[in-house]
Amino acid sequence: MKRRYFVFDAEKCIGCYNCLHACKDEHVGNDFSPVTLPQKLHRQYWITTTEHVRGMAPMIDVAYLTEPCGHCENAPCLAAGKGAAVRRSDGVVLIDPEKAGEAGDLSDACPFGKISYNEEHGLSQKCTFCVHLLDAGWQQPRCAHACPLGALRMEYEEPGIMAERLVSGEFEQIGEQYSSFGSCLYVRNLYRVNTLFLGGKVTVITGETETCFEGCTVTLEHSGTVIQSQTTDAFGEYKFDRLLPGEYTVCISAVGYAAHRMQVFPDKSIYTGTVTLSREQ
Repeated sequence: MKRRYFVFDAEKCIGCYNCLHACKDEHVGNDFSPVTLPQKLHRQYWITTTEHVRGMAPMIDVAYLTEPCGHCENAPCLAAGKGAAVRRSDGVVLIDPEKAGEAGDLSDACPFGKISYNEEHGLSQKCTFCVHLLDAGWQQPRCAHACPLGALRMEYEEPGIMAERLVSGEFEQIGEQYSSFGSCLYVRNLYRVNTLFLGGKVTVITGETETCFEGCTVTLEHSGTVIQSQTTDAFGEYKFDRLLPGEYTVCISAVGYAAHRMQVFPDKSIYTGTVTLSREQ
């Protein structure tokens, strides 16, 4: 049976927070019983976007990770809610507002912090996938509908097909805990958040002028094996991405110039500086 999934692309998100504002616009002051009661205006967020900065000047990379509720297949809130939390046949997990008051504060039941307590109504609340809209014919929940670049989308698909897309590497899940609970949040280009890069610049002296060296070959070795190779751009820069902490060797070479090798031990994204190649004697 098909299930609803949130699909997020970390390369498309620009941190505009339209998703959060759309969620607020839809749910603050609006009673969508029996799905949910109004959301609080302040200090209650059913979707979050966090900024992740990698690197150092002058090579800095900023990415954003947007996380709605995962509507987990094995959601801890289902057991903790003692009947207040229910899972629909399409995978959407809801907290019944009529039963939620007796269940108390369920905030601690979610390991991802996606349940919050609404003191104004005396009950716990969370993302509803905007099922009041989807059931009425909408193709997307409000958060995804408001995303200007399509970084966040809803897909209605068979779990087996989505599992294959995970195996193929098209999607990842944020961590083992997300996988173990069966989160519906699938992410593209998560490397922008959970890996590091290594970059630098190559120049050459021409007469009395130092110029950027475009087209210089730069390779990256790990444990004696070349794992990435590229040529410098018009600014003489190179950047190796999707790396994990460890020991690497950067090899810089060009015809007519003495090769340069350097070892680096990054535990975070780094800029190794400028290497000026010398003419071979």
